[in-house]
Amino acid sequence: MVMTAAVSELEEALRRTRARLDAEIATRKALERRLAEVLAAYARFVPHQLLELLGKDDILELPRSSPVEKKMTILFSDIRGFASMSEKMSPQQCFDFINAYLDHMEPVVLRHGGFIDKYIGDAIMALFPVRGDDALAAALDMLASLARFNAHLPAPAADKGPVRIGIGMNSGLLMLGAIGGEHRAEITVISDAVNLAARVEQLTKTWQTPILITQHTTNSLRNASAFSIRFIDRVRVRGKHLAQSIYEVFDADPPALKQGKLASLDRFEEGLAHYHFGSLEQAQRMFAACLEIAPEDAPARVYWQRCAQKSSFCDDEQQASERLVHWRPEYRLDFEPFDALHEMIFAQIVELAEALRMERAGVATTLMSRLEALVEEHFAAEERLMAAHAYPRSFTMEHRQQHEKFRAYLAALKTDLESGSIFPLRLAFRCQFLLLDWFVSHILVTDRHLERFLASATPASIG
Repeated sequence: MVMTAAVSELEEALRRTRARLDAEIATRKALERRLAEVLAAYARFVPHQLLELLGKDDILELPRSSPVEKKMTILFSDIRGFASMSEKMSPQQCFDFINAYLDHMEPVVLRHGGFIDKYIGDAIMALFPVRGDDALAAALDMLASLARFNAHLPAPAADKGPVRIGIGMNSGLLMLGAIGGEHRAEITVISDAVNLAARVEQLTKTWQTPILITQHTTNSLRNASAFSIRFIDRVRVRGKHLAQSIYEVFDADPPALKQGKLASLDRFEEGLAHYHFGSLEQAQRMFAACLEIAPEDAPARVYWQRCAQKSSFCDDEQQASERLVHWRPEYRLDFEPFDALHEMIFAQIVELAEALRMERAGVATTLMSRLEALVEEHFAAEERLMAAHAYPRSFTMEHRQQHEKFRAYLAALKTDLESGSIFPLRLAFRCQFLLLDWFVSHILVTDRHLERFLASATPASIG
């Protein structure tokens, strides 16, 4: 009997122990599930891509004092006329509408290698860390997704007609890190490049077109020929001297409109050349010809209206600045091997543009040969430095690709000059408002990134 009682007590103790263990295991599993849910919810508010770009596994590792510099493409999008649209909605309907819209947009960004940095009401700010092509493909896909969203648009939003959006993009160097106070902070990017992307998105209203990109983003495209792109305007961000070229991407236009824009590219460029050099009557005739081919071409109509109103493309101070192009201190990298050749190439492009504008073909041909030689000398020096100092392979490939683009652009310009088939003012326009902007963009983004990399190397080994 004593033995039986002892066995029973032992079994009871084991039963209680197992029960406690089972309860603890259940508790731990519940905590793990809860932690997984919290982490999943946390990832919705702080994208894991941001932490990866910062080289961190956990937000606890992220002090505010350790931002990193990255090269990215920034995409801003915004719903046109949302304030007016929301007047007929209750607060709950507004939230439901915005969330339904964002449910269509977010997967598109993710599918093309980007991520959402933040939502600003109905606006989206997305980042693409790898290629400008990814951002542009995402923008076109967003418009396709918007068409599907519009096909099932609920009332009262449907009362205002289809939802329209504007998308602006810029590429450049950004500082990525945590900002905020002691009790509230966020991970985000800060840069002039962000401000310019936001400004370009707003310009889609002016030009009545859904996608605009900057020269910086155009430079970053590995396969620009895969897209339908044309120069639209130059814009200056407040407080900056440098005007930026912006381009329209019109692949998402209705087929007839897209074909009309492609068919009128030469007339459109000739109109731009006259317009930006101040010959408004000739420009108006060219834009009128564009509208005969594509009556729904909104940018051509905007230019035609400006010409009809005798409206200059900028104020008097900016116009004088545009005509008297000169090298500026902000173009310097404070790296003498680069700066000397940059300034010489800049001056040569300006001189070539002036010779073309004055229709001095012989002088222009000589200047073109000098420009080609300077460009080859500079590009070869850069590529030697990249190889000698183990510049990262992906950046080396991108840098060399941009060199090839520049060479191809110069070769095409030389062919057009020698053939005499292109109106000289168009060639002058390409030099002063396209080639020069391309070159300055290359300096301020791509060359600046290389210079900062080389600056971390031993000075003696570079000089």
